[in-house]
Amino acid sequence: MANLRVAVTEVQGKCTACPPVKAGDYFEVSDGVISIPQGGFVCIWALQSLMPIIAGRAAARGSDDPLLPQDKRFQCPDPKGRVLFEVVGEGERGRAPAFIASPMPEVVPDEPLEDLEVTVARVRGRCGAGMEVGHRFELRSGRIYIPPKQGFCLYALQAVLPLLPAKQRPLPENDWLKHDSLVICPDPEGNVIMRIATAK
Repeated sequence: MANLRVAVTEVQGKCTACPPVKAGDYFEVSDGVISIPQGGFVCIWALQSLMPIIAGRAAARGSDDPLLPQDKRFQCPDPKGRVLFEVVGEGERGRAPAFIASPMPEVVPDEPLEDLEVTVARVRGRCGAGMEVGHRFELRSGRIYIPPKQGFCLYALQAVLPLLPAKQRPLPENDWLKHDSLVICPDPEGNVIMRIATAK
């Protein structure tokens, strides 16, 4: 699989998330594992939108794949922010902006959202991405934080992402998601089971 860097190249509007992203923020995908250098973060909404593009480019055997968009620039789904990203491979990295390290800020969202932690609870098979029990990431407001020097499988992340915004909010007592916190990755060889819990 190709190694990719996904970098914020421009913010044409005002990023409304807390904290806002800025030009120079980036994350990397290597062998199907997403990592965020220097303890930075990635917006959950932008990531959800970019995921099919990232997965397609990471799996492509060559950059001339006719099924992939030829443009390497994409934007987040928020029309107010107009945050532009560039997805570049190893040979193109000289064009991506330098990373500006962002400390983990104290997030004070407009609405009370619960901070979540997603942790690998069990690995029942052999994970091709090297996921192990205890690998984790946190969701604070709309930002995902992956511990430095630890990645998280792109495909396992894709499986759990749609559930997280709902788990951050109060749910009716009869909603199945209120009482269910386990998610399995889509790889039947790995059978990686993740647990969604309130962040400590």
